[in-house]
Amino acid sequence: MDTEGFRQFLKAGGRSVNAALRAMEYVRRFEEYLALNDVDLDDANPYDLESYVAGLEAEPGVSAKLDLWGISYYYQFVDDPIMVHVAATMRRDRVEQTPFRLRQFRGVDQNTTDRLAAAGIRSVEDLLRVGTSASDRTALAAQADVPIGEVEELVRLADLARIPGIKSIRARLYLDAGVRSVCDLSNWDAKALTTMLREFVTETAFDGIAPLAGEARHAIETARKLAPLITW
Repeated sequence: MDTEGFRQFLKAGGRSVNAALRAMEYVRRFEEYLALNDVDLDDANPYDLESYVAGLEAEPGVSAKLDLWGISYYYQFVDDPIMVHVAATMRRDRVEQTPFRLRQFRGVDQNTTDRLAAAGIRSVEDLLRVGTSASDRTALAAQADVPIGEVEELVRLADLARIPGIKSIRARLYLDAGVRSVCDLSNWDAKALTTMLREFVTETAFDGIAPLAGEARHAIETARKLAPLITW
């Protein structure tokens, strides 16, 4: 870690001396963990971060939210937008503990999400609780008076959002590129997925960036650990 450069970055961002010292300590701890696995701090990927956090939080009552706060700042400093996104998302999940709202997915019909909200279905968790089977989705579409195709699209997005770091834009990218569920994702090779998504972004002018290989590998490995939830 470029300690002095990071310190100056934090100072320029308005962080106090004490806050900067705490941030550097959190990053140093992550760096030591990575060194045990022969990984350089600047080469770490989302899977490395998730593994580190899982180890910290294996202790009862321990939260990694402050560690993620410092680590997120570090990856801003070295200009790694993927790690910034993942660290910030993981921290937000621990700080806010608020459900991810269906209306936050990119490209969804807000009239549909409003109608679902009126029927009591506002979040990813709500939808996954009542929309896992074809008959459930048909019943929900009728109850909320929304097209079944839009319910199915939201269920696919919600299924993908079970993976940390895949939410509004990422879930839309994966779905639009043809990765239609966690099960689909689990069957991909990381290199092939990265190439496919990069080509999709280029060819369609998708307003977002394709994941790096490390993020894609992390997503695939996580998908393989998740139990199937949706039936079609």
